[in-house]
Amino acid sequence: MINKVKYYILILFIGIISNIALAFIILFLNIPFLFMDSIGTILTAVILGPLYGAIVGIITNLITSVTIDYINLHFAIVNVLIGLIAGFIARKYDFTKIKVSIISGLIIAIIAGSISAPISIILAKGFTTGTIDQYIKALINSGKSLTTSASIGTFLTNISDKIVSCLLVSLSVKNVYFFKMYK
Repeated sequence: MINKVKYYILILFIGIISNIALAFIILFLNIPFLFMDSIGTILTAVILGPLYGAIVGIITNLITSVTIDYINLHFAIVNVLIGLIAGFIARKYDFTKIKVSIISGLIIAIIAGSISAPISIILAKGFTTGTIDQYIKALINSGKSLTTSASIGTFLTNISDKIVSCLLVSLSVKNVYFFKMYK
């Protein structure tokens, strides 16, 4: 049996790698309305708690700011908050329940969108090298302002991304024995 310290380190590693690998896959395949760069943050927060989720969030954004785009460093606070929120929800409610994961996804999306939209607008002129940039450009070309376009794009993407992420985490925590070892 694996000891608790090794288990925690392994879960942290799985969380960081999941965030980075899935973010790369989404960018490479150009899948719209998803980031998938916080699923590992949510997974870690649900399994180990809010502080561990926050640690995965910040480490992920430090790494992706070097490997994908420097702008990711500015969004580290968003990923930290995602870990904290998911962890606090998972402490109070059963995250393996579909209803809990959907509502959690919505809560996380609203908070993440509220913080990331201004960061995107102020620091990146609304564009973040993500798959959502094409949609934001289309909104701008249709006559909407940069602020409106970036806000709509950010919120729509956060809603779909965080609900999908929370559902996948819910299914994983419910069905993968390894994720239940020290619960």
